Amino acid sequence: MADCVAPAALSDIAVKDTQRLVGSVAKCLAANSPYVNILDGGTFPSGVSDEVRSSVQMPAAPGDSLAIPTFVNDTEQCGLQGLQDKTDNIDYTYRLGTKRGFGPRVCVKKGYASFKDAYLRAEDSLAKLITQYINADVRAQLLLRSGSKFTAASGFCFEDLFTGGDFPDVGVQFAQPGDLSTIRPISFKALHYIARYLKEVLWADMYPSDGKGQEHFKVIGSSDIINSFREEVGVQNVLIALTTGGYKLGEEALSGYSFESSPAYRGIAFGVDQTPLRASGFDGSGDLVLIDPRTNVLNDPTKEGYSKVNPDWLNADYEVLFLIAPGSFKRLVPERYIGEGSFKFNPQLHMGELDWHYEIDNDCNVWGDFGWHKYQITRAYRPERPHHIIPVLYKRCKADLGLDDCTVSSCNSLS
Repeated sequence: MADCVAPAALSDIAVKDTQRLVGSVAKCLAANSPYVNILDGGTFPSGVSDEVRSSVQMPAAPGDSLAIPTFVNDTEQCGLQGLQDKTDNIDYTYRLGTKRGFGPRVCVKKGYASFKDAYLRAEDSLAKLITQYINADVRAQLLLRSGSKFTAASGFCFEDLFTGGDFPDVGVQFAQPGDLSTIRPISFKALHYIARYLKEVLWADMYPSDGKGQEHFKVIGSSDIINSFREEVGVQNVLIALTTGGYKLGEEALSGYSFESSPAYRGIAFGVDQTPLRASGFDGSGDLVLIDPRTNVLNDPTKEGYSKVNPDWLNADYEVLFLIAPGSFKRLVPERYIGEGSFKFNPQLHMGELDWHYEIDNDCNVWGDFGWHKYQITRAYRPERPHHIIPVLYKRCKADLGLDDCTVSSCNSLS
């Protein structure tokens, strides 16, 4: 007897497979998302308020000098209370935001083999797209909400190029030189100075060594700029790649996104962003004019389409990298998203809700031929030390292909 599978049963397969697809998305996020990997996770409390206020402790105000603290002879301490130190905190507000979408429509009428093939391809496509959305969202929020920024330009002092740098600073803009031609490619020398400023002036903590090198900050940028750092004098032949970090999904260990941190070169570990933020300049309000890395090619007759790389993004003049210290933001998800039973997720890796949509109607799906996955991504970003994220704007250079001309000489014959 033939192995016949009814459309309803195929739909049931898809329903039961949703949890596995959610797990696939989480694994993809852990392995391929440099930005999700650098944020701590948490849950957004349910039933409290649409907008939540958080209080962050600021550095204490010393009542005495930190250059030469006042000490007196112990025998003269009677009746002295000492100097008063003061503390303060700052309040931030944040709320949930949601993005909805749905995956490719799958025809369950084509039979089990065809459905299985189409379903697996749809699953892979959907998992990769959701990963890109979440990664892009984290990166965008770090850019828009960061409390520090730096513009790499020549002819200026550091103080002219650095903006923000304090607890109240959220969402500061880049310093904009009057002549954009002064913007230069960022050097490792300049990057390391910004890192020292982050440590010594902004009092940022560093990521722990975990026994695999030294404490470090993390830098996420394009492969071109990181390769440029490697080729800079004093840096080449020093950086060593090692996969670090890990996430646990249920009982299965996952490798985290790979940062080069064994050893981190002079306290900086590097990660590559395959589609870095690129811009054509500034608008009238002083904001970067960002360029979408992909452009869509639509087929109007069939209502289908695909994406390809945006040539404007390929040829953009300016690019952004991120210098990151821990504890800047937390990415929160609603409490109901963190999993059920033994199937738990690290909160920052959970993409939200995912359901198989299959419903017979009187219009487009009379016979129940089609179904698709619909998803909902809900998250909030809680500021903790937003000035410990420093996006750096710099100029891009054309690739040096090393195709220099050479001199060809003829050889004398032995005859």
